[in-house]
Amino acid sequence: SDYRSMHIEYEQDGETARTRLENSYQPQYADRYYSKIKDLERGIQRQWDSPTTVMLTLSASSENAEGLHRCPADHMRDIAEGWDTARKQLHQVLSGRNWEYCKVWEPHKTGYGHLHIAVFVDGETSADEFRPFLDSYVGNTKPAGREAHTVENAVSVNKDVENLGSYISEYIGCYGDSPLEREMHVQMFYAVTWATGTRRVDFS
Repeated sequence: SDYRSMHIEYEQDGETARTRLENSYQPQYADRYYSKIKDLERGIQRQWDSPTTVMLTLSASSENAEGLHRCPADHMRDIAEGWDTARKQLHQVLSGRNWEYCKVWEPHKTGYGHLHIAVFVDGETSADEFRPFLDSYVGNTKPAGREAHTVENAVSVNKDVENLGSYISEYIGCYGDSPLEREMHVQMFYAVTWATGTRRVDFS
């Protein structure tokens, strides 16, 4: 909320320039995210003959062994650390091929987060190729369930995406009202990403 009226000043040779201070939770910042995604899209379409989009989804249980709600920050850190480990396996799976990714956090209706990784591969690929990636994630992320991370449930391959920017932006959900006017589960999710210093959108 404080950012709404904050500015930053630059001073040089006795002259001062003043501009509004922004953060990624402000509605106008969505244009920057969308521009970066469109730039990625144009680069892929310009340089690759036959791009394939693979959407990987990583999640974890929000309950502890007693069936009580876990701390949302710990839950998010578990997923993030699991991704950091599994990413090495992703490099092995796609070794020798051109590929890039866009990583996007999204809230569940509970307010807990889950992670989408849109992987762009130059050429053909299949969902089954990403099984070692999922095995690595589940094996190194204790609250991650095996059932939620099967190839059928956690991998989606699409050759027919005409507008990659719009496709990924649907997962970002960053357009619309001010964060303080969003639904409560979204506000909870934003509070957790803010408190943990989590970047909601990131690129390879």
